[in-house]
Amino acid sequence: MTLLLADLESAEAPTAVDWSVLTEPQVESVAQAVARAFARDYGLTLEYDDALQEAFMVAAERAPTVRQILSQHGAGLLHRWMGQRLRDRWLTDAKHRSAHVSYEAVTHAAERSGL
Repeated sequence: MTLLLADLESAEAPTAVDWSVLTEPQVESVAQAVARAFARDYGLTLEYDDALQEAFMVAAERAPTVRQILSQHGAGLLHRWMGQRLRDRWLTDAKHRSAHVSYEAVTHAAERSGL
């Protein structure tokens, strides 16, 4: 049987934030490793500390899934899953930010067009 990450997490929205998952063995070290990778890959727009906080939030929001992955599949799959969740969250936010036009850009465009 082939294991798919989609099988580990249902379409349900997180119901409650469970910060106690961060005390589980390996969760903090996996979150740190994922944050380091994001800081390395997206260093111009995402710093390590911000990526680490986002990784902690992903784990706390999906604590039952994190515990299931760790107990049944180990830290390697948790790393992959957390990286995918963080990438989904961060890239979505980045797309929203890039769609916004800054005040300075609008002012500059208005000055150039003579408005």
